[in-house]
Amino acid sequence: MARRGRLPLRVLVIAPHPDDDAIGCGGTLTRLAARGARIAVTYVTDGSASHVKSKRFPPAVLRDVREGEARAALRVLGVRGRPQFLRAPDSGLADVAGTERERIVRALAGRIVSLRARVIFWPWPRDPHPDHVATAQLAREALAACGRHADVYFYRVWLPVRGVADDRPGAAEAEAIDVVLDLAEIAAKRAAILAHRSQTGALIDDDPAGFCIDAELLATWLTPSERFYRALPAQAGTSTTC
Repeated sequence: MARRGRLPLRVLVIAPHPDDDAIGCGGTLTRLAARGARIAVTYVTDGSASHVKSKRFPPAVLRDVREGEARAALRVLGVRGRPQFLRAPDSGLADVAGTERERIVRALAGRIVSLRARVIFWPWPRDPHPDHVATAQLAREALAACGRHADVYFYRVWLPVRGVADDRPGAAEAEAIDVVLDLAEIAAKRAAILAHRSQTGALIDDDPAGFCIDAELLATWLTPSERFYRALPAQAGTSTTC
């Protein structure tokens, strides 16, 4: 993830929901931004299903709130690129098909091409959340469709929390890379996660069953390092001819 020559590194982060980027690779994004990388983030779903019983924050309202929180969190990380919101259905991405699926793949492919992205982060394909699994597949299809080469790094969100037996990639699939964070990078990551106030219990109080990043969950994500799996070309869907 070093800079290539004299040109700023061009980085795209593909996140299933607003906040997954901060959780999965917020510290690393802070470092890359400080080193002059040009970073952009695409959020695939609208994040509106986190508090389905809230009367004060129905889906359309919560969607707008979460997009505002995502922008605020990116500023904390030092990311200046304009985010893209595809607004696919939250908690229903695995069921998206037909023209809607084609729309998402085209949008992701177009983003890769327009940014001339050389590094792309997207979720670990076995991260235990259906939207994350679906996002990984959509991203892979998009990269293959646009015919560009990029270094792909899978990030984890729910894997450290829930744990699964197949958390480590095979030798032909990807290689594990740990990025050790300094205190300032961890602090920026923490502040970025907390900028998503709708997800921390600081904003929505009329849905007790809604999602909440409590202190224990936050501590799970604020580790001294961030682990990535660097995808091999066959797994990333990259072209070897361009």
